Amino acid sequence: MIIEIRNDLKKLINLYKEKPYLPFWGELFFVLQRLKKEVDKNTQSNLFLYEMEISVSVFYQPIDGKFCIMHPDFNISLTQEEYIDSILKGRFWPK
Repeated sequence: MIIEIRNDLKKLINLYKEKPYLPFWGELFFVLQRLKKEVDKNTQSNLFLYEMEISVSVFYQPIDGKFCIMHPDFNISLTQEEYIDSILKGRFWPK
């Protein structure tokens, strides 16, 4: 189920790249809510979502419910809303 949600997320982001004029905020929110419900709060490890172009990975951290952009030199931790807004601004897209 997690793999299906991960694929849905990447597919939705790629669709947004092609048609940025369509409203995607709600759809992204729905996919990420499915992910949060599927992942148990007691899970200790980060859940890999996808990799970006420059060896940067995007993870979901179930312990604090945040999305983490892991760069070799630093990490960025975002709430669900911040992550969605960043995606819609063209940041953190999968390769």
